[in-house]
Amino acid sequence: MSLSLLILIFTILMSISYAHFGPKYLSEPFPPPVNAVGNTQIPLEYDCALRAFTIEMANYIAPPPFKTNWTTLAQSAFQMNQCHNTSYSNYQSSSFSSSKTKNAKKNKSCHHSIYVHDFKGNDQFDGSFRRPMKTIQAALHHTRLRRQTYAGENQNTLCIIIRGGTYYLGTNASTTTTSQKGVIALTSNDSNLVIENYEDERVVLSGGTLLDLKWSLHSKTSTGGTIMKAQIPSWVNVDEFNELYVDDRRAIVAKYPNGDPSTQGLYATDPGFSYGSQSWIPPIHHPSVEIHVQEPHRDGTTFPYYQLGVGGGASVFNPPSNFWSTASPPAGDNYVVPGGLVVKNNVLPHIQQWSNPSTGFVHAFHSGYWGSWIFEIESVNSSQNTIMFGRGGFQEARGSDSGGAFYVSNLFEELDSPNEWFLDKTTRTLYFMPNQTMGNVFVASQVACLISLSGSSMNDPIENVLIQGLILTQTSNTYMKEYMVPSGGDWSVHRGGTIYMTNTKHMSITRNVFIELGSNGIVLIDYNDDSSMIWNEFAWLGDSGIILVGSTNGIDGYSVESQPMNILIESNLFHETGIYVKQSSPVLISVSRNVRVMGNLMFNMPRAGVNINDGYYGNHTISGNVIFNSVRETSDHGPINTWDRQPYLTDSVESGIPSLWQHESYIHHNVLFNNYRSVWPIDHDDGSCFYENSYNFLIYGGKKNYLGHSKTDHHEIYVYSDLSSGGFGSNNCLNNYGAQRGSSGWNETWIENTCILYNSTIPYNLGGCDTASLFVPYLASNKIYIPSHSEATFICNVNGTRTQLNLQQWQSYGLDIGTVIDVTPDVQTIIEWGRKMLQR
Repeated sequence: MSLSLLILIFTILMSISYAHFGPKYLSEPFPPPVNAVGNTQIPLEYDCALRAFTIEMANYIAPPPFKTNWTTLAQSAFQMNQCHNTSYSNYQSSSFSSSKTKNAKKNKSCHHSIYVHDFKGNDQFDGSFRRPMKTIQAALHHTRLRRQTYAGENQNTLCIIIRGGTYYLGTNASTTTTSQKGVIALTSNDSNLVIENYEDERVVLSGGTLLDLKWSLHSKTSTGGTIMKAQIPSWVNVDEFNELYVDDRRAIVAKYPNGDPSTQGLYATDPGFSYGSQSWIPPIHHPSVEIHVQEPHRDGTTFPYYQLGVGGGASVFNPPSNFWSTASPPAGDNYVVPGGLVVKNNVLPHIQQWSNPSTGFVHAFHSGYWGSWIFEIESVNSSQNTIMFGRGGFQEARGSDSGGAFYVSNLFEELDSPNEWFLDKTTRTLYFMPNQTMGNVFVASQVACLISLSGSSMNDPIENVLIQGLILTQTSNTYMKEYMVPSGGDWSVHRGGTIYMTNTKHMSITRNVFIELGSNGIVLIDYNDDSSMIWNEFAWLGDSGIILVGSTNGIDGYSVESQPMNILIESNLFHETGIYVKQSSPVLISVSRNVRVMGNLMFNMPRAGVNINDGYYGNHTISGNVIFNSVRETSDHGPINTWDRQPYLTDSVESGIPSLWQHESYIHHNVLFNNYRSVWPIDHDDGSCFYENSYNFLIYGGKKNYLGHSKTDHHEIYVYSDLSSGGFGSNNCLNNYGAQRGSSGWNETWIENTCILYNSTIPYNLGGCDTASLFVPYLASNKIYIPSHSEATFICNVNGTRTQLNLQQWQSYGLDIGTVIDVTPDVQTIIEWGRKMLQR
């Protein structure tokens, strides 16, 4: 294929318009999310049995040292106390373990070790076990001096071994530290290095600084609470002090409505959000310069052309570009965000008392609940209940002219609830409202990135670094830092986090705990090759767990290799992510190659567990994972989500031959429990193609294709697929939306699957089915179970009339040959099928 590109740049409307199809374009308002972990459409006995089996599978995939912890956490998250009066309050322990990792801890032979001890160390010591250094930074400097001094030392593995204690890396952190440059900043000169804890000692790396405060009484509240105040030291950087951690937990920046964002959201009875908006100030449109690549293009898809908007409305991102910033993006709308918010009377009872509203923020959901925004408050007209927005709204890429549920934060007058705090940056005064007793340890966040691994280039990467056995915590949040739009998915991302990686090779990050963090956990940006993240825990994160984001030269992803590739994410535990940023996931894959996500447990997140943001390259494997309690605060999504709107040239199909099609990806042997607002267990959304889905145990939802093609589903078990509570007409074994000859719905295959329906007798939702010109997925050799004393019904147009067909009539058109219908079995029979399929 020729690489010559015809680029048309203009600022007016595109000449090509796209029809709006199917589930994305509903006019009715979004209802509050379901506040239940279980499915109320089925007897509790059945639902509890399926929860118990999911916990059993979490135990099955857990690494041996973590089985008890994973099981206990899963039981709590599934609220198994609801099941005490059923037969299934306890899970059945699996007989085998799926873990292939044998060693409890990776061991690399250390040519030389430098010890660090915060309490007993001194940076003037030699770093021996008896005379350890005090700081990790000094130990790193020592390794560099050693490599310069001794010939051949660059090829030897040096180890920094850290003794137990808390290391406050935010104290006196360099002003050059950013969310992409850590306090511990490794470069290409630091290859062949181990940073680890000593034996089983507890090593904590904090992104904050310990505050020694002298508290005094500020005031008493009308409800009997006490607000205390204290001056913060002069060396504390107030601009990075945007999180306060009290006794190792994130405190609540003063907000209204009251509620802890860590533990209260739209999934809770008391969500800490308000639904009291009256109207949204219309956005101001800023046209972007538009780039449209006419050649090369891909035929047979709703999304044939590469396109991008640059500048204008996209200027809020860095770089200032966005797939959604053309005038008429395919199957969507131009990116805009509201200019402000008008609330109903008495929704914000303290708005007239706000003395300095410009310190505040508005956290608001997108109108379709596809993500969330955070805005600075620019001004307030309290007499008209109006808040005007300043900078913000870039925390997701789609945009909308209105929002949803919201809360306001960082306003002194809203400091009225236990564990809330406010920092007056001008006077350097910290205000805090304790519970019955005052906290003991106060830590101010100071940095967002603790460790960075940054090679000079992809030709001179940093190589062979092992980081293990650390607890990383108490970092600054980054939701008002720069975000970028990586591709044609719904996402924008902040390319920074606790561990930042670029231009790396052969990295291993294992057995660490990422907890109570303001930003992302691990960030892999551009070139990162052959690295693994294994046996880590990610919990209570402001944003995502692990994000992989590459880059291209426009449509050309063939001649550049600036992408994460050959990455393994295995046997990690993710929970309580997306505390602030709701368009977030435990794992994001965008513009990346050959990523394997295997054997992870994920629960309690606002959106998908795994999001594949685009169709770049492909050859991903998502297998052996257990995901539940996803999509707790958003809509139109599932535990695994994919998009493919933007074409890219790669050689994924045939090495050395550029093509706009990607390598097939594989999703298999997962347990996906579709509760809260999840709609489809595997949400193959806009344009998704070239996936093989097999041997998955899918609870409460069926297969989805929307504007995509070339997917095969086989040997799946769909459990009560008619009981999805997410809407969008999803209550079938198979949902094929928006199929049109020449653009979507072709080369779709659904064979040898098992689908159990609880109430319904209609297996398929096949948009546009017409026997006069059949254009439906290839269907064959499936097993469909329906309620007793009923007959399966297949709906299709016959002679121009919507007709209900029985199986024999349906098969007379050459469809579903070999498919059989039977009576829905009891839940334990279904679970035993799952055990046989998954516990190999």
